[in-house]
Amino acid sequence: MTHQYIHETRLSQPREQVFAWHERPGALPRLTPPFGGGPDQVRQAPSDGIEPGSEAKLGISVPGTFGMVHLPWTAEHGEWDPPRYFTDRMVSGPLGEWEHRHVFEETENGGTLVRDQVTVRPLPEWAGKLNDLGERVMTPQLERIFAYRERQLRADLDFHDQHDGPRLTIAVAGSSGLVGTQVCALLETGGHTVLRLKRGGATGEGVIGWDPDEGVLNPHDLEGVDVVVHLGGESIATRFTPAKKHEIMRSRVDSTNLLVRALGQVSAEKRPRALVVASAIGYYGTGRGDEILTEDSASGDGFLAEVCREWERAAHGAAVYGMRVVNVRTGLVLSPTGGLLKPQLPLMEAGLSGPMGGGKQWQSWIGLDDMAGAVAHLALSDDAEGPFNVAAPEPVRQKEFAKTVAGVLHRPAVVPTPLAGPKAVLGAQATEELVAASHRVDVGKLLASGYRFRNEDLRSCAEHILGRTR
Repeated sequence: MTHQYIHETRLSQPREQVFAWHERPGALPRLTPPFGGGPDQVRQAPSDGIEPGSEAKLGISVPGTFGMVHLPWTAEHGEWDPPRYFTDRMVSGPLGEWEHRHVFEETENGGTLVRDQVTVRPLPEWAGKLNDLGERVMTPQLERIFAYRERQLRADLDFHDQHDGPRLTIAVAGSSGLVGTQVCALLETGGHTVLRLKRGGATGEGVIGWDPDEGVLNPHDLEGVDVVVHLGGESIATRFTPAKKHEIMRSRVDSTNLLVRALGQVSAEKRPRALVVASAIGYYGTGRGDEILTEDSASGDGFLAEVCREWERAAHGAAVYGMRVVNVRTGLVLSPTGGLLKPQLPLMEAGLSGPMGGGKQWQSWIGLDDMAGAVAHLALSDDAEGPFNVAAPEPVRQKEFAKTVAGVLHRPAVVPTPLAGPKAVLGAQATEELVAASHRVDVGKLLASGYRFRNEDLRSCAEHILGRTR
């Protein structure tokens, strides 16, 4: 037999605005939770929005695999009556049946009641009463999923209310990465047009083809773009061999120089107004201890500090053309699907985590949604310029980080990890700059620019991205 689950969300925004948010291409990535228990990986965006017949391909995490193993899930949209409701159902996947009806009702105060009605049968019909057991297991997972979706929807709508200026055309390099995917989705749900710079791809609808390795980018493809955002670069989570260091530096500096050259060849009346380029708090180097680091603090020692200096210097070449240039000095981005947290989760779930490298070093962290929100905010804010520390307002020591996140998982964090472990994997230099470095950054400039954090403290961030509550 089937079971029905209902979740209701009351919003202050009018129904047409809320429904329009769901119609836009970024809605599915924004609503898809990064933790297991439901569809938590977007493999292929809806083929035709939420209109009948549109298909999307997702994945559902296999329990116990920490998001590393997914089963395929294909959803098809059915009935559709804007702005009142739309439906989607699983046409193939691991459940016996799944249909989701999204209902939008006007409230007396001009807001919106969103009612999510899910009809689900966990197992095939022949499983009989085992479906009752499956329903008891699924209900808590559905509660986690829809609580996450409500927080995402509410915060995104508030973000777009704050940034209610003209809708822009924004070109994004690094659009398929952990941060870039969410930056694009957030901008799209706000009604902005996003053009993705794709390596080797032909320029076409929604895509600008380029090849940073060969220095290929047609300046005409940037005409009429309002803002360019560059978030790409070779991963730094590796041994710093001479070859890797060359690739890490080249992938950032050469691609930024290519962008700046192309921007300089666009006529002034058609040239983008701003260039927003990623950097990192690695700019401040190692050995900073308890020092509070502002954007005016001197750059430090080490390979990553050198990379960031050269990267920022390349980006500032665009200032010659009268463009607003922003350097996003990124903190440690938290998500169970990538970045700092992903490789630590299996040990944390097993209760085998604890202070790393003594645990005294400061970690300036930021949740993925605030990372995406800050980048979008800096792209949309005409008065934002220069370097910005982009991290949560409350940095923590590594010992507290391990204890807090493990606590959200209801696990202890008492097993210390000496630096010998990371050194065996990453080598001495990468361990010193990635694991042992202490960065206590101040984000007063970002706050003064008007950015409103979703999660200022580590516990609330971890609870959100892991789908856990006290």
